[in-house]
Amino acid sequence: MTQTSTYPATSTDAPAASSRISIFLRSCLEWLWPWSDWIVLVITAAALYPIFGRSSDLGPYYGTAARCILRGEPILTCLPPWPYQPALAVFFVPLAFLPPILQRLVWYVVCVGSLVIAVRLTEAIAERLYPGSTTRGQNLFWLRTIMLITCGKHFLDVITYASHDPLSLAIIMFATWALFLGREASGGLWLAVAAAIRASPLIYLPYLLVKRRFLACIVFVLAFLGVSLVPDMIGALRGGHTGYLTDWLRQVVGPALVPGTSSNLVFWDIWNGPNMYNQSLRGLTNRFATGGTVFGLNPTMLLILVDGIFAAVVAVLLLTSPRRKEYVAVDTAVLLIAMLALSPMTSRYHYIFVLPAVILATAATMADPRMRRLGTYVLVASFLLRAGTSNDLVGQRITDFAYTYGFMPLGAIALYIIFAAMSWIWHPPGLGAQQSKTELIRPNSSKTRSASSPTT
Repeated sequence: MTQTSTYPATSTDAPAASSRISIFLRSCLEWLWPWSDWIVLVITAAALYPIFGRSSDLGPYYGTAARCILRGEPILTCLPPWPYQPALAVFFVPLAFLPPILQRLVWYVVCVGSLVIAVRLTEAIAERLYPGSTTRGQNLFWLRTIMLITCGKHFLDVITYASHDPLSLAIIMFATWALFLGREASGGLWLAVAAAIRASPLIYLPYLLVKRRFLACIVFVLAFLGVSLVPDMIGALRGGHTGYLTDWLRQVVGPALVPGTSSNLVFWDIWNGPNMYNQSLRGLTNRFATGGTVFGLNPTMLLILVDGIFAAVVAVLLLTSPRRKEYVAVDTAVLLIAMLALSPMTSRYHYIFVLPAVILATAATMADPRMRRLGTYVLVASFLLRAGTSNDLVGQRITDFAYTYGFMPLGAIALYIIFAAMSWIWHPPGLGAQQSKTELIRPNSSKTRSASSPTT
C-alpha cells in the first residue's frame, strides 16, 4: 500500500519560482534601461500637465489667430493683442478645428517635444566638439543635472506660459545642426522658417553674409518670403484680406525698430513702458530712464547707446570666431543670447533660448581642463543672475530687485566669456580630430596639384 504525504513538496519549487521571477524582472530591467530617460520624461511630463498644461490658454489663443486667417480677417482687428507674425497663425490651422481641451493637450505635447529636440541636438553638437567625454555615462548624467538645476526655472516658465518659443528653439537647433554638418541649403531653410514665425532669428541673415554662407543666405531670403506670404495667399484664395505681412511690418515692426515712437496697439505700453518683467536691454533702459535724462541722455539716445555697445560686442565675437562650419554652434549660442537682449520685449519664459548656450558652456567646462576654473565661475555667476536671485526661495523683494536692475540679461550675457575663450584661446579638441579625419579621407588637394603640375 502506497502512502502519500499530505504536505506538498515546495522546498525546491519555491526557490526555483523565485529565481525565475528574479531572472524575468532582471531581463525586463535590462530591456527597459536604454529607454529609461524617455520613460522618466513621459512620466514627468504627464505628471506636470495637470499643473501647467491644462490651465494654459495659449493653445486656444493661437487657434483663434488661425481662424482669423481662415476667415480672411486682419489679425490685429480680429485679435488685437496679437504681436506675432501672421505666418505663425498658419502653423496652428490644424489646432483651430479641435476643442480647447484637446488644443491645450496637443500644444503641451508639442512644447515638451520641442524642448527635448533642442536638448538632444545641442548634446549631439557637444559630443562632436568634445568627443567621448561629454554625453556618455556619468558625464551625461552630470551634464543634464547641471542643465536642469541652472535652467529649471526657464523650463517651468515656458511650460507654464506655453508660448511658441520651444518650437522656435527646436527649429533654430535643426538649422544649427544642418549648418554644423555643412548642409547650407537645409540650414538656411530651417532658419527662414524660424524667422517667419518669430522675428528675432532674422539676426542670422547678416551673420550668414559675414561668414560667406551665400547659399544659405539665398535659401533663407526666398524661403522667408515664401512662408511669410502664406497668410496672404490663403486670404487671396478665400477672397479675404491679403495684407497680413504689410500690416505687421507697418503696425508692429516699424514702431518697434524706431526708439521714441508710439503706437495705439494694446501691447505697446508693455513693450516700451517701465515694465519690470521686460528683461531685455530695452526694458532695462526704460526702467532707468523713467525720471527723464540719464547722464545727460534722453531715453531714446540712451537706448541707442546701450544697444549699440552690446551689438558691437556681438559683432566682435562673431567676426573673430573661426569660419569653420563647426563654430556655428558657438555662434548660435552667441546669437540666441543677442536675440534676448536686443528684442523689444523679452519676458521670463523667453529665456528658454539660453538653454543651448548653457549646455555648450557646461560641456566645455566639464570636458576641457583648461576651461574648468573659468567656466565654473562664469556658470555659477550666470545661474545666480538668471535664476538664483529671482525665485520664490529668495523672496519677492530680492526678486523684484533682480528684475528691476536686469539681472537676467546680465546673467545670459555673462556666458559670452566662455564662448570668447572657446573661439580665441581654448578651441574645442573635437575640431582637431575632425580636421585630421577629413585630411585622411581627402588628402590635401594643393599638394596633389603641386605634384602633378609641370615644372617651369
